[in-house]
Amino acid sequence: MLDPRHLQALSAVLETGGFDKAARKLFLTQSAISQRIRQLEEQLGQPVLTRTSPVDATAAGRKLLQHYRQLSLMEGELMSALGPESAEQAFTTLAVGVNNDSMATWFLEAAAPVIRSRRLLLDIAMDDQDYTHELMRSGHVAGCVGTKPTPIQGGECHFLGSMRYLCLATPGFAEDYFPQGVNADALSRAPAIVFSRKDDLHHQFLQQETGYDGPYPHFLLPTPQGFVEATRLGLAYSLLPELMIGDDLQQGRLVDLLPGRYVDLPLWWHHWRVESSLARELAEALVRYGKTHLQQGLAAPSRGGD
Repeated sequence: MLDPRHLQALSAVLETGGFDKAARKLFLTQSAISQRIRQLEEQLGQPVLTRTSPVDATAAGRKLLQHYRQLSLMEGELMSALGPESAEQAFTTLAVGVNNDSMATWFLEAAAPVIRSRRLLLDIAMDDQDYTHELMRSGHVAGCVGTKPTPIQGGECHFLGSMRYLCLATPGFAEDYFPQGVNADALSRAPAIVFSRKDDLHHQFLQQETGYDGPYPHFLLPTPQGFVEATRLGLAYSLLPELMIGDDLQQGRLVDLLPGRYVDLPLWWHHWRVESSLARELAEALVRYGKTHLQQGLAAPSRGGD
């Protein structure tokens, strides 16, 4: 049987990025952490960590981390059932992966009822919506918001809804760069905003909605709030979530460069299939919120294989 202390040490090393920090987190010496990792590797007969900087998990280490997170979640449920009075004083920490735009708009509001009622602490990792699944697959999070409709093996996913993105700019910017409307020549000259080098949403939108497949000048701006601010200042045009623009369109501070054309980015909530009322409540809260605040119209939840 696996020693929970060994799994705890593995989790701490991966969460903090090193043996020194893991030791400080667990109030142990570095040699004690090293010994627990060594004993775990001897028991398994294979390494669980790469000796790189920063340290990373091997394939076996990722599976163990998944197991430890699920075990911790179920243990918290058990302690709550066995000792409800003491459990009221304790917090439960849950690691989740959330894409940046969801974090900036709806996610915390959707999760707030469960956070309050279950004394939940979220350990939030943020990434591009197409990459949050890897955080879950690698064992770093127990659930994630992502764009893939297929559950990870051993997991479940639930459709939340779609975030709608509009192509917006200030009236002055539109007059300067798109006096004849949105065409290939204007798109090749007008500065846009891209979240990161992993983000291809803007490029896909131009291809699908305008047929333009060429280069365009762009800012790299990895913050949703920065997108809004730079667009409102007239520095560039961008694809902005409808949930972030408030009354900018109604008040004329921004204009829609391509009225009636938009991107609906479908989002799913993925989580491991564990017997946990907390995981179930969080999933239900997110789905319930999505039904009233996100665009609907896709398939029902699906389940992954064993």
